[in-house]
Amino acid sequence: MSEDKNALAKQIRENMELASNQMKQNFEMAYNQMKQNIEMASNQMKQNIEMTAAMTRYFNLMGGTLNNEVNAAIENAKNEMMASAEKVKNEMMASVEKVKNEMKASVEKVKDSFWKNK
Repeated sequence: MSEDKNALAKQIRENMELASNQMKQNFEMAYNQMKQNIEMASNQMKQNIEMTAAMTRYFNLMGGTLNNEVNAAIENAKNEMMASAEKVKNEMMASVEKVKNEMKASVEKVKDSFWKNK
């Protein structure tokens, strides 16, 4: 009977460890996908900013209003938007990293608490 309990306890422990590892792996995969999505969105934003600045310069050139001040203003606005896009990207990456780490820690905490209560 005692051997049966030990075998069952061992099997439960192994299954919990497997489940824990699988959850951590799933968190890691989701984290990598989210990072990739954030990077793609950031790149798209930056391309849109570049295109908008180029189109604005073109329309001003066609309208005969393109001068150094207008060109500098367009460049400043573009640079500010690029910096803002990069800041948002970095904040999102940090947030995703934090969530991933918290989820992994939570899995460990649940796993540990289960064995402490036994």
